[in-house]
Amino acid sequence: MLGQWRIVLRQAEEAARGGRYDEAYALASRSDIADHNQAVQFRGRLGLDLIARAGRRGAADDMAGAIEDLYLAERMGAPPDSLAAARLSLADRVADEIRSDLDVGDPTRALERIEELARHKIGGPAMRRYREIAEAWQAATAEARRGEFGHAFEHLDRAERLAGGAGVIGAQSAVAAGRIDLEARQKAAAPKVEALYQALADTRWPQILAAAEALLAVVPEHPAARQARTRAWQQIAAIGPAGAAQWPHRGSRAAQANALMGLSPEPAPAAGPDRGPAAATPGGPAKPADEIVWLTADGDGLAAPAVAGPRLATPRAPRSAPGAPPAPPRPVTSPADFAGPRGRFLLWVDAVGGYLVCLDDRIVLGRAGPDSPADVPLMGDLSRSHATLIRSGESYVLQAHHPSFINGKAVADRAVLRDGDVIRLGNTVELEFRQPSPVSATARLAIVSRHRLPLAVDGVLLMAETCIVGGTGQAHIPASSIRQPLVLYRQGEALWCRAPGSFDVDGRTCAARAPLTLQSSVLGDGYSFSLEPLRSHPV
Repeated sequence: MLGQWRIVLRQAEEAARGGRYDEAYALASRSDIADHNQAVQFRGRLGLDLIARAGRRGAADDMAGAIEDLYLAERMGAPPDSLAAARLSLADRVADEIRSDLDVGDPTRALERIEELARHKIGGPAMRRYREIAEAWQAATAEARRGEFGHAFEHLDRAERLAGGAGVIGAQSAVAAGRIDLEARQKAAAPKVEALYQALADTRWPQILAAAEALLAVVPEHPAARQARTRAWQQIAAIGPAGAAQWPHRGSRAAQANALMGLSPEPAPAAGPDRGPAAATPGGPAKPADEIVWLTADGDGLAAPAVAGPRLATPRAPRSAPGAPPAPPRPVTSPADFAGPRGRFLLWVDAVGGYLVCLDDRIVLGRAGPDSPADVPLMGDLSRSHATLIRSGESYVLQAHHPSFINGKAVADRAVLRDGDVIRLGNTVELEFRQPSPVSATARLAIVSRHRLPLAVDGVLLMAETCIVGGTGQAHIPASSIRQPLVLYRQGEALWCRAPGSFDVDGRTCAARAPLTLQSSVLGDGYSFSLEPLRSHPV
């Protein structure tokens, strides 16, 4: 009868033949047989088998599998000389790939791969030479991004010498091409540096901001330009939001917002109760009084003139300007003729405040500017697309593209938002996230730092299905003067208003509810509000 140690060892050999090396090693390392001479010899053979399999995996471009086999062979006590030779062989195999990275002008990728292999003890003479070339080249790139062109040229010279000495002709040519690019960047940066320092000397913050942005477009990490941009934003954003009494006339607010946000101007607004029968355009025909502007699914804020549909409210002739002929009543169009509401618009609630309303499920937060893709453009030291708010069912997720924090904790990728959370974008811009109603997914953003939007609004609404305006604690727009809450809501493919009793929409009396346009004015018992279209941001 075989001894127990022989049975265990035979089981280990069978596991090894089946490629189950971990199981074989565990069996051969059991305390009751580990010191047996045949078990020691078996573990040595097992280590050599793993080294051989690592070589086969490396030849098949399975570098991860080869590294795993070498680690296991090392645990099994494989001869150190055999392990070193196997690792050197793997390094020679991957060296050609790293050399290709240098030949195409990607030292960062080459250095990342070299460092990753070094963590697994894979290296050799060729890898060391390629590391020196990549480090010098990467240092030149880093210095150029800071505007230290003298140091950049020194590092680039060293990289070119090392590439030539190592016989890496492709990399040497790529470095020479990088020198041409560096010279062009230095030439482009020189006048922008001069313009920045001249603006700093004059202490004109808008000019300083523009000069800093222009320089950072060429030299992204220029220390003086970054500091100047931060100080300029602090000075510009220190201007607090204007109160409701300082708002411009309603007819010009959306145009002002579009201009400040870098958007195309709106067409002249349609005639309303206090605008007369038509709004004339300089040098062009008057706009018909019955043209209704609807929110479209394209997100651009405007739709084609509507065709009259069934009347949904009792018409009442609008008020006309003194001495003007009475304007014909505007037909109420069926909202089913249009695509669902998307995009953004401005909501002005008299004696309460103004709000930027965002209807989409994905809202980009970022720096304001003519070229900004941000749905919520903030006048702060941010990236153009700094973070994205994503509405998913009843909850919201903050997806960070650049440094972002929730209640002081950094967001690595995504984080779920809760009512009362404070979002910090960059170093200084802070927003409070509120979801006051448990029965609505609509949320409100309030700017709690000194920053602001290009237009003096009181907050941002992320509107889901409904928006409540009233004096209750669950209102999205707090309005203590409104005794009974009114609701803006989506129905079908249009935006509607529901309020107690009767109210006027663009001069027509409606009962309980009515569809709205993006130029509607609503007047009820103790409240009034208006909507204004806002063009979509450039993309």
